[in-house]
Amino acid sequence: MCQKQCRDENGFKCHRMSEGHQRAMQLFIQRPGKFMDEFSREFEEEFMKLMRTRYCRTRVLANSVYNNVVCDRHHIHMNSTIWVTLSEFVQYLGATQKCKIEHTPKGWYVEYIDHEELAKKEEEAKRRKIEKSQEDARMEQIQAMVEESRRRGGFQEPEYTPLQREEGHTVALTFNKTQPESKERKVNALQQLHEQLKQERLSKSGSQAEKRKLSAMEALVLEAEQRKQKAAAFEKSPFSDYKGTSPADKGDWRERKETEESHTSPQPRPPQHKYAGADWWLQPGLIVKVMHKTLGDGKYYKQKGVVKTVDGRYSAVLEMLEGGAILKLDQEYLETVIPPIGGRLAVVLGEWRGHEGRLEGLDMDSYSVQVTLDTGPLFKQERHRGCRGVLVKGLPYEHVCKLNKQK
Repeated sequence: MCQKQCRDENGFKCHRMSEGHQRAMQLFIQRPGKFMDEFSREFEEEFMKLMRTRYCRTRVLANSVYNNVVCDRHHIHMNSTIWVTLSEFVQYLGATQKCKIEHTPKGWYVEYIDHEELAKKEEEAKRRKIEKSQEDARMEQIQAMVEESRRRGGFQEPEYTPLQREEGHTVALTFNKTQPESKERKVNALQQLHEQLKQERLSKSGSQAEKRKLSAMEALVLEAEQRKQKAAAFEKSPFSDYKGTSPADKGDWRERKETEESHTSPQPRPPQHKYAGADWWLQPGLIVKVMHKTLGDGKYYKQKGVVKTVDGRYSAVLEMLEGGAILKLDQEYLETVIPPIGGRLAVVLGEWRGHEGRLEGLDMDSYSVQVTLDTGPLFKQERHRGCRGVLVKGLPYEHVCKLNKQK
């Protein structure tokens, strides 16, 4: 009860005379059965735990198990239990059918009884007995039906008669031997089958390739290639040089020449942005893609929405394009969207952060884009105030994001 480890007999004597020990003894005297039963239960649990784990299905000397129990410094000693000796405890285990016990000249041997295994075996035996009884009942029912048919005359017992053969009658057996096909013919048949399967496979793959829908990235690349082909065809045509005479045509020609000159001129440096190195990029008006796989049981995964408001810097409120649902998500679960060629976009990361423009092309090898910027801090400077656009190359995919047309 005191849970105190004494070093020697003198220490134990001093502890017995201490005030704490006296109070514990007073509590024990008031309800001795409660403490004895609790200590006995704990000792039995420790003993049976060893029997169930270490000595399961093993016949072992009880004294060996007891020595393993007392190896733990926090064990419950047998002096505090209702059993005076180990023999009494072993006999108790045998009487309660918790262990098989056997007395030998060496001492008491115990063996753990797995009641769960016994229960499983009993359940299996009951199941087999039920199945057997059902089978017997089925056979009895069939036998009753046979007896009823016999009684009505609708059932006849089979009669076995010996083989009767007429005299002078001979039995002849004939075998039709088929000529095996030649090896060359078999090889040709296999080759024909192989060629037929190959043709079917090629036709299926071709039809699937034709029916397969192009992805968004492939569509952008295809559109850029078509634009390049049209531009090359126009340059080779006799109408490539401008020969217009009207003022409106001259204005269009002048605007196009200014844009070309701005594209061919050295790329200017943007003004220093105080958040150029920041990793947050959300802003109202962007079209983003949801990458949360479990939100709404995956309903919104890879669906697009418009950023309505930004909460702080890393959280945004979206309005989904399909269905109009309102979601609030962290930047971690969102991804930028690349617009089609000619579409409006915003630069959300890097030194060109805060500028807007249109997409000119994609570089699949370097995973970058070419954009023409026409709005932003650069165009507020005096020398770039009248500039119609600046071509910027090599912007990574994640630095640009599609803008909502209704912004």
